Amino acid sequence: MNYPDESIFHARPRARHDDRVIMLYPGTLSSHQGLDVAVRAFARIRDRIPMAEFHIYGHGPEKGNLQSLISSLSLEKSIFIEDTIPIDQIATVMANADVGIIPKTDDPFGGEAFSTKILEFMSLGIPVIVSETRIDKFYFNDSVVKFFKPGDEKDLANCMLLLARDRALRERLSINALTFVKDYAWEKKKSEYLELVDSLVRR
Repeated sequence: MNYPDESIFHARPRARHDDRVIMLYPGTLSSHQGLDVAVRAFARIRDRIPMAEFHIYGHGPEKGNLQSLISSLSLEKSIFIEDTIPIDQIATVMANADVGIIPKTDDPFGGEAFSTKILEFMSLGIPVIVSETRIDKFYFNDSVVKFFKPGDEKDLANCMLLLARDRALRERLSINALTFVKDYAWEKKKSEYLELVDSLVRR
């Protein structure tokens, strides 16, 4: 697995104190990330949760397509695409979100590529909605993340709506996730990795 940098990604007090519900995706804007599904899902809940916003940080080949999709759905006042920012700054932005969104496709690449962003959100104490890909089902369950069916904008919209309205569920996922990441911290896992490397070298 890829592990987050614990000196950067750790729980901290929120700096935000407003009524907005901010959903956040930080990372590459590529087709396998499924952000088009997330944009269409958000369109389904926009009128039901007027205080909700979807913030996207990153760059990539799908940026223009996403901007066009946002415009076609008249979501310019609710979905914002921002440029990539340094890792220590994005950690602060992530820590002040309400929900992390990881909408990957379950294709041969997205379905097998582990997303470090999930553990980064967990380490910050932020609940995460995650596409139920093969790799993520292997590591996680519904006690630590909220799964939705890959590519299913309606199911993702229902998850967005649920977490936006249910603060207790967000807090429960956050607490469980913080316990989970303690067991999957690099400080605990590096000895296993080094022992594996040593065993191969000895051969």
